[in-house]
Amino acid sequence: MPAKRSMIRVLTESSAASEFLEEVAQGADSDRNSLGFFPRSIYGDFCRKGQLFVATESSSNGEVYAGHLLFDLSFPKAHVRQIYVPKTQRGRSIGKTLLNTLKGVLTDAQFISIHARVAEDLGEANKFWEAQGFYAQRVEAGGARRNRMIVVRAHELLTPQLFASSGISAADPLGLDVVEGGDKPLYLLDLNVLFDLGPRRPRHELAMNVFRAERMQACSLAVSSEIETELTRTAKDDKTDPMLFFVGTLAKFSPPPEKEWARLKPMLAEMIFPTRHVSGSLTLNDKSDLMHLATAIYHGLRGLITSDTRILDRAPELRRQFGVDAVSPELFQVESAHTLVPRVHEAHSADIIEVQAASSVDTAAIRALLSTLGIDTATQINEWAATDAGSSACMRHVALLNGVVAGYVVLPANVRNIEIRALVAVDELQANSHEVSQCLLRHVLSMLGPSEVGRIRLSCPQRQASLREVAAMFGYVASTSNDLQKIVAKGRLTEKNWAASRASLGTVAKLGLPDAPPSFRHIDQQISVIRPDGQKVLVSLFTLESLLAPMLLCLPGREGVIVPIRKEFEEHLLADSPQDTFLPRGKAHLSPSHHYLSDKKTMKNFTRGDLLFFYESAKNKGAGAIIAVGRVLRAYLRDEAAMQASDLAPSVLDRKQLSRIGVSKTKTITVFDNVLRLPRPVSLHELRNIGCGEAYQIITSQRLSSEQVQAILSKGL
Repeated sequence: MPAKRSMIRVLTESSAASEFLEEVAQGADSDRNSLGFFPRSIYGDFCRKGQLFVATESSSNGEVYAGHLLFDLSFPKAHVRQIYVPKTQRGRSIGKTLLNTLKGVLTDAQFISIHARVAEDLGEANKFWEAQGFYAQRVEAGGARRNRMIVVRAHELLTPQLFASSGISAADPLGLDVVEGGDKPLYLLDLNVLFDLGPRRPRHELAMNVFRAERMQACSLAVSSEIETELTRTAKDDKTDPMLFFVGTLAKFSPPPEKEWARLKPMLAEMIFPTRHVSGSLTLNDKSDLMHLATAIYHGLRGLITSDTRILDRAPELRRQFGVDAVSPELFQVESAHTLVPRVHEAHSADIIEVQAASSVDTAAIRALLSTLGIDTATQINEWAATDAGSSACMRHVALLNGVVAGYVVLPANVRNIEIRALVAVDELQANSHEVSQCLLRHVLSMLGPSEVGRIRLSCPQRQASLREVAAMFGYVASTSNDLQKIVAKGRLTEKNWAASRASLGTVAKLGLPDAPPSFRHIDQQISVIRPDGQKVLVSLFTLESLLAPMLLCLPGREGVIVPIRKEFEEHLLADSPQDTFLPRGKAHLSPSHHYLSDKKTMKNFTRGDLLFFYESAKNKGAGAIIAVGRVLRAYLRDEAAMQASDLAPSVLDRKQLSRIGVSKTKTITVFDNVLRLPRPVSLHELRNIGCGEAYQIITSQRLSSEQVQAILSKGL
C-alpha cells in the first residue's frame, strides 16, 4: 500500500520562497517549450517583490519543492508569467492550489482580473486554464522565431465588498450603492400623456419616448385607477374607447383611503390650484389631477409623468413637501446639446478608432457583437436598443476599429438628472479592445461639461475583463448589482470656491465634505467625508481625487511644479482641447494617465501628489500662458535604449523625438492624471508678478511654492 502523501502548502513570503530559487529555475528550464526562457536572475527579482509563490511538501528531509507560480502586477490586473509543477507531482491539483492562492491575495487587494498567455498548440495547458476559469479573450500572433499563435486568457476576480458591521465597504468607501437613483423608479402616468400616444398629437414622439424608456429599464410605468374612472366619465355614448382597454395592460394603484384623501386634497389644491381652491370652484378635471398626485404620495411612488404645466410649475414644492416628482415627458428624450461630433483616435498600434453615432447600417454588427457576449435577443432589443436607429429616447454610439464595429454604448435619456446611465459592450477578441474601452469610457465622461458634477452607472455584459480594468483606472467601483459606479467632479476645489463645490457634491452625489478646506499636509492625509447614508468615513486625499476624477483638491499648503509644453504636443496630450479637430487624436489622449518626458536633471522637481501646471510656449501661435493643471502620480528615470512602448505610448513622443528634450540619454518620465484646463490661461506677465515667469524659469520644470500655486489658481479660475 503506497504511503500517504503529505499536504501541499504555498509559500507567499519572499523570505521563505527564496530558499527554493535554484529548484524554481531548474524546473522552469526543464520545460522551455511551454514556459519560454527567463534568465535566472529574473526569479530572484520577482521573489524580492513578493511575486513568486512556491509550493512545497514536507518530507523526512524537510520541505521539498513541488511547483511555483511567477506573476507580475499592474493594478488593477495581474499577469501570470509562469506556472510549473514537476511531472512527479502532477495530478494533485498543485497548480490549482497555487492559482487559488493568487486569486485570494489579489481579491483582498481589490484587483479586477488575472491574465495569462498560452500557446494555442498546447492542448493540455489550455484545458487547465479553462478549468481554472480563464476564458479565451483573443488570439494573437506570438514571436516570429516559433511562429506560434497565442491565446490570451482572462479571469475576472470576485472582488468582495468587505462590508463591515457598519455597512462601510472597503471597495466602495463613498457608499455609492446607497445613493438614490440606483433602483428603477416607478412613475404614474397622467391621462394627458396617454392621450399623446395618438399618432396625430403634436407631443406624440415625447409620449413614445416615455414608453421606450420603460422598455430600456430606465423606469417602470403605472396608472391610478382614477384614470379608468376619468375615461369612463368622458367616454361618448355607445363608443368603445381603445385607451380604456390600453390602460388595462398597465399596473394600477388604488386611490388613497378617504381619511388620507381628506388630508391631502386641501394641501395639494392650495399648491396647484390656489385661486379655485379658495373660491371652492375646483372642476372634476382638477380633482382628478389632485387624485393622481395623492395616489403617488400615498403609495410612495417616485412621482407623476404629466404635461400639465400647473403641476410641473410646482415640481420643486411637491418634491420638497411630499417627496414626489412631477416629471415632464420632455425629460425622456436626449438633449440636443449632447449630439455627437465624431471623434477619431490613434490606437497604440497603427489602427484608427472612431467613435460616432450608430445608424441603421450598424444594426447587424451591433447585434452580432451583443450575441457574441451572450446577450439574448429580447435584451438586445429592449435594454440595449440594438435596433432603435433614430430614437430620441437614447443616444447610441459605436466605436469603429478600422471601420469595423468593435464597441457599442447606449445612453438612455437622463431623467431628472439623477445619474448618467450607460450600457457599454466591447469586442474583446480585438487586440485593441483596451483602447476601444478607453474611447467609449472617455465618451461617457464627455457627457459632463467643465466644472460639472455627475453620477455615472455603467452596465456591461459578463466576460468583459478589459472593460472593467479600464473602468477601474477611470475611478469606477463595483456595486452589489454588478454595475460599476462613479462620481465625476470636473472641478478644482480651492479655498475660494470650496462652499459652492461642496454644495454641488452634496446635491448631486450626496457626499459631504468638511465645512472648511483642511490645510494640506501630504497627499495621503485623511479627509473626512459624510456618505449618502449619513456615516462619516476617512478617505485619503489621493484616493478621494482618484474616485472623483478628474477632480483636484487644491488645498492651502499644497505645492506644485510648472513644466513647458509646445502647442503641437499639448493638443494630443491634454484632454478637452477648446478647439475640436477632425484629425485623429493622439494615442496618449486615450488613457486616464499620461506621461510627460523631460531631461534627467528635472527628476528632483517631481513629487507624488504635486499639482502639475502646463505652460504652453508662445511658439507656433501658442498661448504663452499656463493652460492646464493635473496631478503627479510618480516620476522615474529611463535610459533611451531601454525605453519601452509602455513608456512612450502615454506620451506624445516617439524615439526620434527624444533628442528634443535634452542631450542626456537618460530621461525623466513623469506620470500624471486628472488633467483639467484652466477656464482662463494665466499669462506670462502674470506669472512674472507671481515670481515664476522669467525666461530661465519657463524653459524647464521648476518647483512652485504653495503661495504661487494658490496665486496661479486664483487667476486661472
